[in-house]
Amino acid sequence: MYSFSSLAEFAILRDSIKRELVQTCEEDALRLFIAINEGVNNAIFHGNKEDNTKKVQIIIERSPEDVQIIIRDEGDGFVNAKKSAGMELWDENGRGLDLIGLYVDSCCWNTKGNEITLVKKINPAYCKPFRTCTSL
Repeated sequence: MYSFSSLAEFAILRDSIKRELVQTCEEDALRLFIAINEGVNNAIFHGNKEDNTKKVQIIIERSPEDVQIIIRDEGDGFVNAKKSAGMELWDENGRGLDLIGLYVDSCCWNTKGNEITLVKKINPAYCKPFRTCTSL
């Protein structure tokens, strides 16, 4: 488990997280790290509102069929709402969940909305749904 409060603290942990991902899912490690990075940005900026007294936790769990990454913040949570049709693709904000969806097989949130679970299949022979997650 990794725990930190700011992007500066996360930067210190980045290499350890990358090494763990490479050991766990080799060729998908970079894409999965991009998804984690987006989740961490959301947790720090939107969840904890850059409050350095609040922590973000990352838990990486591996099974024979997939890698599950849990990113949890201490914020109030959010409601996942689809983008409106008028949102510009070039907007700087609002793309994080779409980027996450490009690099994981599924993701879901807890009821409060302050924890996201990312799932990446590592063995196609085990392609089965994960919990009650919604694919992006």
